[in-house]
Amino acid sequence: MEQLKFIYKLFNYSEMKVQVAGFYGALMSVICAFAERFLGISVGLFLLLFLVMITDYATGLRASKKEGKKFISRRGLQWLFKFGSYMVFLSISFLLRKELLGNGLQWLDIPMQLIHFYILIHIFTWELKSVDENFERLGFSFRILKLADDIFTTIREIFKKRIDEHK
Repeated sequence: MEQLKFIYKLFNYSEMKVQVAGFYGALMSVICAFAERFLGISVGLFLLLFLVMITDYATGLRASKKEGKKFISRRGLQWLFKFGSYMVFLSISFLLRKELLGNGLQWLDIPMQLIHFYILIHIFTWELKSVDENFERLGFSFRILKLADDIFTTIREIFKKRIDEHK
């Protein structure tokens, strides 16, 4: 029974390590449940989105500091509002999809999945563009989304020409 003594340490809640591990485990469970049940995305995508947003915030602060601008708490609140609004958009599109399925409108499932996916891709694109702009303000020119911008501009020009031809 000597080799099973480690089990006692795993469940000794008076130790700080066990309390910290329990806290992080509970936090991760809440994040998983929130991402999958309310947003309709995997935990990996949720954490990636959060990481990109944190990167945007950090590079924005760094660029502002380089430009000599003062940090004001309103910027932090704007970041929270932006993150919250992204979560609301994802949640609404997912809950609308679930509601439509619950009311027997299965034929709308694929279009709603595409809309939900589009919202997610659009959010990632906005955030990556913002990170790219912050890096340019810092003096780096990575042009993360240069190809995507070029493709979007080309497609927009094609549609604009087609619309102008039919006028």
